[in-house]
Amino acid sequence: MGITQLKNGKFRLQVRRKGFPTFDKVFESVEEAQAAETAAVKKQKPVQDGITLNELCERYHDSREFSEKAENTQTTERCRIKPVLEKLGEYSLKNLEQDTAAIYDYMDKRSKEVSPRTKVKISGTTIRLEVAALSALVAFAKTRKLVKENFVTHISRPAAKKRRRRVPPPELGKVQVFARSADPDIAKAARFVAAVRHLGCRPGELKKLLIEDLRLEQRELTFRDTKYGTYRNVHITSDAEQMLHLQLADTPDGSKFVFCTRGRTGAWVPYNYAHGIDLLKEKSIVGPDFHMHAGRREFISRAIESNVPYATIRKQTGHKSTQALEIYDEGLSTAPEIRAELDRLGDKVQQESLLGALEALCTTDEQRQKVRQLLGADKENWVSFDDMAKRKSER
Repeated sequence: MGITQLKNGKFRLQVRRKGFPTFDKVFESVEEAQAAETAAVKKQKPVQDGITLNELCERYHDSREFSEKAENTQTTERCRIKPVLEKLGEYSLKNLEQDTAAIYDYMDKRSKEVSPRTKVKISGTTIRLEVAALSALVAFAKTRKLVKENFVTHISRPAAKKRRRRVPPPELGKVQVFARSADPDIAKAARFVAAVRHLGCRPGELKKLLIEDLRLEQRELTFRDTKYGTYRNVHITSDAEQMLHLQLADTPDGSKFVFCTRGRTGAWVPYNYAHGIDLLKEKSIVGPDFHMHAGRREFISRAIESNVPYATIRKQTGHKSTQALEIYDEGLSTAPEIRAELDRLGDKVQQESLLGALEALCTTDEQRQKVRQLLGADKENWVSFDDMAKRKSER
């Protein structure tokens, strides 16, 4: 820690303390440098030295816990933690636990940055995933007794933008037409979109589907690499069967995947469906707001609207709990099947209300009985005013 005067007359402040990022800044006057030095000393309260976030990350990536995670999860965590380590990597774990404001500062600054790839501001979803990667690190530290609890779980993160996009029949019909396109790239992309819609699976599961796991004769297939690390057998609907048959006819001989992409080394790798979606948007086959999860949402929403039991839907889609399906059960009361059910309920309530009104006008049990017979009311399911009074007196 110290202030030195530079040849140009300015003053350079350098603060180095283990467990904190290096502070190195140039000021116009010595007074400004001294004020900054005082502020830095107050902020960097010395606590027990410990492992830094960078060191923790290296240890985590070499651990059994990390190696047992799905390959896609490993790739995602490695990618998402990079910008976090660039800003917070020099912090010791204990100092970060003591001063979680540094994490909030990181999110604030990150939200103002522009992605060099997309040329737009970093989204809340991206920031949330980056903090989730940090949380995975701290969760690992907790298992190794380096911290008492995962303090990142208490950090308020940007809210996820709720998706409601579905696949209307005209759009799905257009996709299925282009599934037979003479352009193999367009056809493959359209088949992939249609298959997700008809199977209700996650796009990441379908892109890794192996040819050997297809049993078209039994209308069944197996997803191996699922979100929760288990195998799942699912039913192949007739529309999905058509899409898979079409794709198998075009699948290269050297590929073990049903949907594949040529990798950088020349080998066939799981399908890059993001590129396929961009192609379909470019050709106006799907809308500009289309995203791949829309097909899965459409499958689940239509299943709920058609009164398919939640337990049955879960077996097909691989959701861990019934509660996880409830996010799809919104705004569906105007679906034809739901309207019919509500109308039947309304008719029943209307009949009961009419019966109650007429019975209220009756003065004898004989008159009430005739009213019930005329309206065809079910005596077993009807509670008269006399019965209600009797039940009340018995309480």
